[in-house]
Amino acid sequence: MSASAAIQGLLSEAWAKRRVEDYVGARSLVTQAEEMCAADDYASLGRIYHIYMQFESDHDNLEGAVGFCEQSVAYYQKTGIPGKMAHSTRHLADLKRELGWAEEAIQNYREAIGIYREQSDTSPGNMANALRGFGLALELVGEEEEAKAIWQETMELYQACGLQAGVDEALQHIDDLA
Repeated sequence: MSASAAIQGLLSEAWAKRRVEDYVGARSLVTQAEEMCAADDYASLGRIYHIYMQFESDHDNLEGAVGFCEQSVAYYQKTGIPGKMAHSTRHLADLKRELGWAEEAIQNYREAIGIYREQSDTSPGNMANALRGFGLALELVGEEEEAKAIWQETMELYQACGLQAGVDEALQHIDDLA
């Protein structure tokens, strides 16, 4: 088995342990994976730091999560893989929004959404999730007109995905902003 396959196996197992809240086991597996990484294995390192970010977020340490997420974004930028860069940047924006850092979050949302819009294979769900957070951040800074337009697009994408809860949330925000 190649080192890359072994690393991915460890990370998959760690993610599964996280889902059942076995954080000790999950963290041990991620640490093993990180120790196996070459310094230039940016894709694996991006995923590793994304998982570390998720551990911190799961434990309500949002500021710690931001630090790991920034490292994840930096590694993914070195890979040049747009989907990974956008996804990680969207998570960074979500964390900053949750911390009340709305202006910084808006910048990150614009970046992630820009990357998603440039890709022909962006899933409607990924775009909707990015737009949802963007809409929330715009509301925090009082940008109601732009927020309304973003929520409209969000609603349409959630409709395309068949996610009624997302549609309902978007409609509620559109109504609140009217």
